[in-house]
Amino acid sequence: MSGKLHKYEGEAIVVTYDAKRCIHAAECVRGLPHVFDPRQRRWVQPDAAAAESIAHVVMRCPTGALHFERKDGDDQEPAPESNVITLAVNGPLYLRGNVEIIDADDNVLLRDTRVALCRCGASENKPFCDGNHALVDFEDPAAAIRENNGSATSAASDRNLVVQITANGPMIVQGALEIRTVDGRTGFRGTRAPLCRCGASSNKPFCDGSHSRIGFVAG
Repeated sequence: MSGKLHKYEGEAIVVTYDAKRCIHAAECVRGLPHVFDPRQRRWVQPDAAAAESIAHVVMRCPTGALHFERKDGDDQEPAPESNVITLAVNGPLYLRGNVEIIDADDNVLLRDTRVALCRCGASENKPFCDGNHALVDFEDPAAAIRENNGSATSAASDRNLVVQITANGPMIVQGALEIRTVDGRTGFRGTRAPLCRCGASSNKPFCDGSHSRIGFVAG
């Protein structure tokens, strides 16, 4: 689940931070280390760079832990033109798009443009990644996708990427989407895919039913 938002307000931009969704990808620190400095108690300094530069770096955050709101009248974060899921090496699924996540009881957990979802089965913040893939030595080189389901459509009804979490089973993603390997190659285009979240599938990132074999319990 998402956590409490921390707000850092500057003259031209407001940066919000959800620590519970942060897995320390450090795109912000690499992008603007004088703005995003975890060594400081107030680790975001929104007046230390131009609002445009801060907005650009915030949009590099793959988990959606960081967001911004422009106060100077300039553009807010644009809606993505397409829905893309990128496989991280030995790590989560990074989603970018018009993403809606629905739990097993049909409650909307989150609507966002950037999300990191657990696929190792060990997160304590399911369905979101919390970095535990490193603790359990989850392995997937994310270099190949062994399934392709045709071409994604551009129908208006498919512009949103709906992620339906099933009880103790896979996540079903629906909507026009691409799944890409770590080197940026598109290995799947389609409008529906059941994706593994127990970590045991032999056909990653797709579910192969292993959650039943291993007795996966999402908690």
